[in-house]
Amino acid sequence: MRSGPRRAGALLAVLLLGFVALGMRLGYVQAVRSDDYVAAARRQRVRRIELPAMRGAIYDRRGGELAISVPARTVYANPKQVTDRLSEATTLAPLLGRPVESVAADLSRQTSFVYLARRIGVGVGTKIARLRLPGIGVLDEARRVYPGSTLAANVLGFIGTDQQGLSGLEYTYEQLLGGKAGYRVLEQDPLGRRIPQGIYTEVPPVAGSDVMLTIDPDIQLAAERALADAVKRTGAAGGMVVAIDPRSGEILAMADSPTFDPNQLGSFDASVTRNRAVEDAFEPGSINKVVVASAVLNEHLMKPTDTVWVPSILKIGDQQFVEKEGARSLDLRGILSQSSNLGAIRLATRVGPPRLNEYFRRFGYGRTTGLGLAGESAGSLPSLARWATSLPTMAIGQGLSVTSLQVAEVYATVANDGVALEPQLVSGWVDPMGAFHRPAAAVAQRIISISTARTLRDLLSSVVTEGTGKLAAIPGYSVAGKTGTAERAVPGGYSGYMSSFVGMLPAAAPQIVIAVTLDNPTPSEGGLAAAPVFNQVATQVIRIRHIPPTPL
Repeated sequence: MRSGPRRAGALLAVLLLGFVALGMRLGYVQAVRSDDYVAAARRQRVRRIELPAMRGAIYDRRGGELAISVPARTVYANPKQVTDRLSEATTLAPLLGRPVESVAADLSRQTSFVYLARRIGVGVGTKIARLRLPGIGVLDEARRVYPGSTLAANVLGFIGTDQQGLSGLEYTYEQLLGGKAGYRVLEQDPLGRRIPQGIYTEVPPVAGSDVMLTIDPDIQLAAERALADAVKRTGAAGGMVVAIDPRSGEILAMADSPTFDPNQLGSFDASVTRNRAVEDAFEPGSINKVVVASAVLNEHLMKPTDTVWVPSILKIGDQQFVEKEGARSLDLRGILSQSSNLGAIRLATRVGPPRLNEYFRRFGYGRTTGLGLAGESAGSLPSLARWATSLPTMAIGQGLSVTSLQVAEVYATVANDGVALEPQLVSGWVDPMGAFHRPAAAVAQRIISISTARTLRDLLSSVVTEGTGKLAAIPGYSVAGKTGTAERAVPGGYSGYMSSFVGMLPAAAPQIVIAVTLDNPTPSEGGLAAAPVFNQVATQVIRIRHIPPTPL
């Protein structure tokens, strides 16, 4: 009889212990872990969806579209809400252009969000939305389009799947073009339906700014076509063409070969996307002689009619230089028009390392141009301590390196009566409110005197009329320029040649400067390989910009 009360007491004790344990657990959950459980519950109900910003467009100087964003649709899934994976995959696959098995695999993932297709056509996206398939959603998302295909592609660059710029202007001006993404936060039930009285917040995206370039589409196209023809004709590994208005510093064309179509993301090798005109530095060869001549004239070390004796062989230190045409007496016009290496070395020796180093730096060697493009190379200029042995080679454009843009800037300075202007590629941008903004004015700096610049242009005219650049001549127009053929630096030494021609017209008051460089063409001489490219581009520039013939 006594066992009954004992059993009842034991059961009561067990129940009491259970209630105590339950109370402690509830106290722990409510007092210690409550925030964790609230957060977990919130994650199950509350969803944040990013609302991408419409990326700004890029326009040429005439308002033509170079890069635009067009409406598209993105299809996503919450696999946890999909009720019949195989049925939905079978329905979606033909609309998405994907195998049924691939879509079904995505719908089977252990996640609450997966993309099924990014930036597909609006019509297809709308059709999928109307199906109202459980767990399937459709978002508005823009798609980047480059209407000109390969036109200025290496300048424009391209964007990735996350709509961020990866190269070129798309990368450099990401902050302007990209805008600011918005977001939507909403509360959903287990079936993915919005809870009417639940959390709902929406912050709309802010569109990117439209960027306006100085590029002239017709000149750009002419440069690209002439360059492509030259690369094919000469078997060159590639090349660059830069066209600048020397009076404003505006870049009218910047062409590269090889190139690519940014509309075909994933179908090209990353190496072809470089903007070689600003990223690739090369030894300039004889186009560098204009700097030596500038120093001689500007320092009044020699008059244009003065002559120097040019030997057939010149030994400096352990280096020996040979004049192919033999010993002779040459003035500045002859040294430039016949591209005399030993003549240039004699001039450089007269200037001396400190002053010549100063002129190289004045003209922008060894530093970037101020254009601001990502990846721009500064080239290389040896320190003055090394000039005792490198002066002869630098006089003829070897042992230092420049980019095509730097070379174009040197000749633009000569064309602009000795005043250097920072190059301009962006003329302004329009913000989302419609306000137009201009970049800072181009920095101007006098490099050589007006008389030096004008004398140089007269001397350089002889390169085209009677010297190595005859194939650059255009009937009815005075052209000034210089040819260049330099050994091509490769890892471990030299192989092949870089061939160049940089010219301007009209010579007396230039309206355009065009720099052409071909990478290892055949023939290798700048006058034979690069000068004809200048001729083709300049002929089109005359027509496009309505440049009148040179008065007789």
